[in-house]
Amino acid sequence: MNRTARVLFDVLESRTLMSGVPWHYGPTVPPLPASPTTLDTANYAKVTADLATVTTDQTTVNTDETTVQTDSKAVWAAQKTALTTTPVVTAQTALTAAIATAKPLIAADQTAIETDDAAVQTASKALRTAEQAALSTTAVTTAQAALTAAEKTAEPLLKADYAAIQAVYTADEPAIQSAQHQLRVDTKAGAASSVITADQAAVTAATTKLTTDLTAPQAKLTSDEAPVTTAEAAVKAAINANPGVVAAQAALNTAQNNLTTAIAKLKSDQAPVQTAEAALQAAIKADPALVAAQTALTSAEGTLTNAQNALATAYNLFLTDLSTYVGDLKAGL
Repeated sequence: MNRTARVLFDVLESRTLMSGVPWHYGPTVPPLPASPTTLDTANYAKVTADLATVTTDQTTVNTDETTVQTDSKAVWAAQKTALTTTPVVTAQTALTAAIATAKPLIAADQTAIETDDAAVQTASKALRTAEQAALSTTAVTTAQAALTAAEKTAEPLLKADYAAIQAVYTADEPAIQSAQHQLRVDTKAGAASSVITADQAAVTAATTKLTTDLTAPQAKLTSDEAPVTTAEAAVKAAINANPGVVAAQAALNTAQNNLTTAIAKLKSDQAPVQTAEAALQAAIKADPALVAAQTALTSAEGTLTNAQNALATAYNLFLTDLSTYVGDLKAGL
């Protein structure tokens, strides 16, 4: 194998080893062939310069990573130290007191909520029982009989109404479909704007005719449905007016209100603890040493990100120039 072929083999082998491997295990720049061309020399100089930049940038990244690790430890240390400062100790004492005060209140609130929730469930069952019992009362059976009669009377009328509405659709929809089809055909054919405008007007006219023709039968349908709707409302009203239902509904309303009040009381009793917890966190975050440590960490993280971006850019340039170097060597074989 001659020198040039040996160099080409080394470069290709290095490129293969380079893929998917951390930079510090990456390739080195192969040496120039025994009799390099001017282009070989220039490419070699460029690649070696790229490699030097990558090496420098990798060192910078390593240094910045160490700084970030050091600053992270400093933040943890500052947080630990902040716990012993007067503002934080004071806030912690206030939180401890708030918890001690709230604990029995919250326990009582939770018991009340459980009791009120059970009462709601019991009242709900009682309401359903009362409504079922109301169905056999004279007022409800009378209203139900009226509803049955209204439905019987309306049945043939509604059937005729639906048939009339369907007849309108049957008569008018073909014209709409035809107009829409013509509009699509003319649009696809690139017809003149005047033709398209006329087609659109035809679609609008056919659609308007359908709407107009439906007005009367739909109004008739609404009119024929009204007695049934009224009778249904009367049945519901008769059930709701039943004394047993009224009493059961009132009991359910009371139970629901008690539950709502108990939940509100729990939230109110929890509030001082939440406020004290927030004050403690604020005191910790406001500690000057911790603020300084966090600021330093944030800055170090930003510096590291910039260094990583610079390294990636330099590494990509190195790969591009290395590829060019190999390509030119290959062309000279």
